[in-house]
Amino acid sequence: MQQLRLSLALLAATLFLFSCGHEAAPAPTTLYTRIGQADGIAKIVDQLIANVGAETQQTNTVMLRTHKPMLDAVSSGADPTRLQRLRNHFIDQLGEATGGPLKYTGMNMLAAHKGMMITENEFAVWRQAAVASLTTNQLPAKEKAELLAILDAMKADVVGH
Repeated sequence: MQQLRLSLALLAATLFLFSCGHEAAPAPTTLYTRIGQADGIAKIVDQLIANVGAETQQTNTVMLRTHKPMLDAVSSGADPTRLQRLRNHFIDQLGEATGGPLKYTGMNMLAAHKGMMITENEFAVWRQAAVASLTTNQLPAKEKAELLAILDAMKADVVGH
């Protein structure tokens, strides 16, 4: 009996000593958290919209063809909230895709881009505008790569439909 108590005491002491020196690893944070949550995503999306808008003003614009219907709807007053809705949907979409609590309720990418016939070049220029937004917002390389992977995964549903 005494040997059993001694064994249990030794086991308890060993477990105690082992647990004192080894803290549990913290749970990994989501990309959503690492890029600043909804506020960080909003800054990225707002800068992307500004970058795309600036590109459509250039003499050799690539994106004007695909963005003209939205720009015309806003500037003519026919649908003044169209750009704001797109912005909010994109924030929700990225918020959900990066592991945050936001929920995207818009159309899937294939349905949203059907009939637009977006080219590889148009997508590449849009992606450059996205990279510029991530750079302006000083995203670290790891987070930038993870976010670009999310955007790149949408390409098949955006280009050529």
